[in-house]
Amino acid sequence: MKKVTIGILMLLMLTGCWDQMQLRHLLLVDIASIDIDDKSGNIILEYVVTRLKSAGQGGGESNSEITELKGPSIAEAVGQSEYLGRAPFLGVNTRIYAISKSFAYHDPVPKLTFLLQAPYSAINSPVVVLDGNISKLFKTNLKNNKEFTNQLSEFVSSLEENGIMSNVSMMRFIQSKGVPLEDIALPLLKQSNSEMVLKGALLFHQGMNTGEKLENEQLRMVMLLLGRDRGRQRLTGQLSENSDGPGSHYAVYVKNVNSKITVLPKANGLPKVNIGVRLKINSIEAGQSVQTLNTDDVNKIEKELGKHLEEQAMETIKTLQKANCDLLGIGMHLKAYHPNRWKTLNWSKDYPRLSIKPNIDVEIINQDIE
Repeated sequence: MKKVTIGILMLLMLTGCWDQMQLRHLLLVDIASIDIDDKSGNIILEYVVTRLKSAGQGGGESNSEITELKGPSIAEAVGQSEYLGRAPFLGVNTRIYAISKSFAYHDPVPKLTFLLQAPYSAINSPVVVLDGNISKLFKTNLKNNKEFTNQLSEFVSSLEENGIMSNVSMMRFIQSKGVPLEDIALPLLKQSNSEMVLKGALLFHQGMNTGEKLENEQLRMVMLLLGRDRGRQRLTGQLSENSDGPGSHYAVYVKNVNSKITVLPKANGLPKVNIGVRLKINSIEAGQSVQTLNTDDVNKIEKELGKHLEEQAMETIKTLQKANCDLLGIGMHLKAYHPNRWKTLNWSKDYPRLSIKPNIDVEIINQDIE
């Protein structure tokens, strides 16, 4: 009984004001942004931090603010925080790493490697590229919108959840440097009026910026070619012109998508690659109501839409090959299923010259045929 009483008294002594004071002084890093001064070459590190006010048991009021640090490297910029009259920054909860477009073009990965060994760094958080003046962007948004950091984090997460593109963690981005078959795309975000919007993605080959980018619709096409249908993607556009005049507008929801890579070996020259995609869609609009079409009409729309998507896929593949960026994992497929043929290839030189043909088979599943 005496031991129980002592234990309860110890628990009472360990709660209360001591924990509250710690929470008040913690600076929780929500966003860590990295820019570069083109003149001096110094790193500009900006933390969007959250400080808890009125911290009590299970709650508290949050307030976001910006801290700017500078140095010849990220490590030295982080070290400057020790000379500020503030509490230490806690980066383990960093939700987003944002690098400027300028920094992305200055061989960024070697400058970021420090984060792999840095204590309390959240290296599994996603990386995005911001177009524009980061400092001005943060100050404007935080002044006008207290929920900015939450909204930005949710927006970045939604890119993958809705099947637009896959997010890339800081760890994967750093470890992609010089690694064969490790090509990635980082989302490019830009301020538009009062919102952050997606403006395509920058393409990286083995950690190096290729100078090429994919547009928004091309990012969706990459996901279709990979056979990923998270979030039931919404596709909109206009069919190509034909003998009957301008192509019809279309708007469809992807119900299911499957893809398969097929390699056709050749005795001489490079192998040919086919990417077969089977796409089941719910059509909202396809020039006219599909609910009242006959079989011939439905087949015609399916073929026209399939051809149109193949043209988009071909343009996407051309961009990827121009950037020497194998987002579709064709090299991995060759290495895994055709190892002998793979050994004869110089992938960095041969991939841009490879014949890659998409074949997209569309099926409308919400049809009511007369």
